[in-house]
Amino acid sequence: MSKSEQDDGGVRRRTLLKAGGVAAAAGLTGVGVSGISGEAEAQEDNGDGREVVHGNCWICRETCGQEITIEDGKAIDLTGVDGHPKASIGEGTEGTLCSKGMAQLNKTYNPNRIRRPHIKKDGELTAVDWDEAFEYTSNRLEEFAEEHGPEKLLRYKGYPLGKHSWEAEFIHNLFGSAISAGRKTTCHGPFSTSWEWMAGYGREWPDWQNSEYIIAWGRNVMECFRGQAEPKGVLKAKEENDATLVCIDPRYTKTAEVADKWIPIEPRTDGALALAMANVIIEENLYDRDFVSEWTHGFKEYKEAVADKTPEWAAEITDVDADVIREIALGFAKAAPSSVVFPWTGLAYQANGFKNCQNLHALNGLVGSVDTKGGTRQWRKPFSLDHPRAKADAELPSNHSDASTPDYDDYPFQQHGIRDLTHNMVPKATERGDIQGVMMNWSQPPKSGNTRKWWEAMEEMDLVITVDAFWTGVSKRADVVFPGASQLEQTFFKKGGDSAYSTSGWVTGSKPAIQPLGDCKRDYQLYKELSQAMGWGEYFPWEDAQEYFDSKLDGIGLSFDELDEKSYEVIDGLPYRQYEDGGFKTVNGLFNFDLDVKDKYKSLADDLGISTAPSWVPPDDEHFGETTNDEYPLLFTDTMVEQFSRGHCQALSQSLEAYAERFGHEDEDYRGNYLHINPRDAEEHGIEDGDWVAVKSADDEIELMANVWEGVRPGWVCTENGFGEGSSHPDDSGGHSMKFNKEWHMEPTTGMTARNHPVDVERLGGEPQ
Repeated sequence: MSKSEQDDGGVRRRTLLKAGGVAAAAGLTGVGVSGISGEAEAQEDNGDGREVVHGNCWICRETCGQEITIEDGKAIDLTGVDGHPKASIGEGTEGTLCSKGMAQLNKTYNPNRIRRPHIKKDGELTAVDWDEAFEYTSNRLEEFAEEHGPEKLLRYKGYPLGKHSWEAEFIHNLFGSAISAGRKTTCHGPFSTSWEWMAGYGREWPDWQNSEYIIAWGRNVMECFRGQAEPKGVLKAKEENDATLVCIDPRYTKTAEVADKWIPIEPRTDGALALAMANVIIEENLYDRDFVSEWTHGFKEYKEAVADKTPEWAAEITDVDADVIREIALGFAKAAPSSVVFPWTGLAYQANGFKNCQNLHALNGLVGSVDTKGGTRQWRKPFSLDHPRAKADAELPSNHSDASTPDYDDYPFQQHGIRDLTHNMVPKATERGDIQGVMMNWSQPPKSGNTRKWWEAMEEMDLVITVDAFWTGVSKRADVVFPGASQLEQTFFKKGGDSAYSTSGWVTGSKPAIQPLGDCKRDYQLYKELSQAMGWGEYFPWEDAQEYFDSKLDGIGLSFDELDEKSYEVIDGLPYRQYEDGGFKTVNGLFNFDLDVKDKYKSLADDLGISTAPSWVPPDDEHFGETTNDEYPLLFTDTMVEQFSRGHCQALSQSLEAYAERFGHEDEDYRGNYLHINPRDAEEHGIEDGDWVAVKSADDEIELMANVWEGVRPGWVCTENGFGEGSSHPDDSGGHSMKFNKEWHMEPTTGMTARNHPVDVERLGGEPQ
């Protein structure tokens, strides 16, 4: 049996179909392209005794509908739901899953999965039954509240798999935790905060399938982020609208593979390129005068800011030819308002990312592609659901205090009241005694920044409680480890508006496909029973999550049984240009080029010596990111690929095999991450493909295998996040990319973890040890 067909925990692994008609750029080697369809080989046995039920995948938070084949109580096959708002591109189109979604069988039945509760006894984590686990946990929480006060228990925001934040209700409302930290300062802060202040944060998303000119800027759409509807929407636009796709990224991603133009920009210079594009659009009089005059603020300042930012000026900074800059600026403007430019983590990871994202967002406003067909979309609720707590007379108290985190003088964003606690600040808050414990749901904070200090902080905390599936750097250090149910074992419900249905909202939901394995518990049952142990059972009166969601769906006359049978329901009522009815959800009701309307940001910008209008802010070794030098001549960052999430997929053999095959290393025994390095840089360092290398920064070093690849630009190296020490990988293989990140590696406006570091690379030898 081949590796791609081997049994894993009793489940026959399925080979992903290869993409058809996707040509790699000439000269690029070592890339195995797996298709976005995520379909599996047909099962041989299609006889009696099998049933197909629905589920939802939550591995990238985007709820793709699943069809799950069950045989004798066991899930044996997965595929997507046809017509599903996240798994398809609309009614009558095929539903599919990405490789992460396909690996959920492997995750559920993985032999390394935690299947019993564990509590710390005599300094060692010990498996116990649920009664003992709940009794121990409730006693520890009561002791914690008495000794420290509930406000000193940090709620670290993870991923609620059942898509209702039962853990937030328990930790925040009932126990009284006052502070939280999470994804906005580890994943998307600069991107989402700048968009919120400029256009209103109404669950924005690009209307990909209706666009005629798409610029995917630091956003790897084809690797299935935010569901299958995104990559399918881009391909539909290319096929049906003859849309142009431009990929701006220093890495040759799967998006670059299908793009009409790949621009391997000099990292962290994105803001300069955006300003030069605006210069061309304004000079050529191609901006939307009506939208700008009626619905925007700060155009005068924006126009002045870009007056001298010519393509020639930007070419020197970005390493993008001036003629190319003009070409994409003109193409984007002429296609408006059915054109869209959208960033994501590629820019959010930068210490100068907030200004770079502001400059990109401004382009959409300049050409009027805001909440338009083929432009950006603004999600506003087209329907209302019922409130089960009100109907059940089970409204939650607000036991948390309103006290804010004490002042920390070292952080610009906190000095000006923009943000309170951030991910990288947690260890210092622990050292100061402002945090004495943490409770989290499906999360691995040390994988997201300030790693060593996070490990030290957890060792010092009086109480660490986590819900998890695998042994990680968090669960190994915890006092309580609850084994959570996987996606296939959870009740699921979500409503949304960002999807294949451009003018509609939707709901999706599913019953558990199978019973939880071992002693694993579903989220609702876990927090209901823990609340009962704490004397708060009255706040969880529903027998199960399905009963709660059934009550919620009364608002649209739908039962949970009906929703589960179809998997989703589309609800009309989301028109374009919603701002024409009541303005933008901003402080002044307008789209803001200039953020001087945000008093806190204006104060911070004055202190940093930068403009509130779009402007070029380069890395500067002080506030906006370190620069390379003779000792550390290469710039390093971490990335994501289709095969992996931030942590759990690294435990799955199916994902590891797909990753190795993708980069041509399937014949190696090594199953960690790779350092992707350009052949020019590899030659200068005496490195060959497959060599074991050390990557060194001024703060730390990691060791991993080199993948010599023309798919990264010279002077820049990268690796996939989530590997190495403290990962869910059974033997911790690979290099832990976030060990380079320290407390002060943050973007100064949002406190977002900054993930670009000057490094050097040294060859250690051949085969990894």
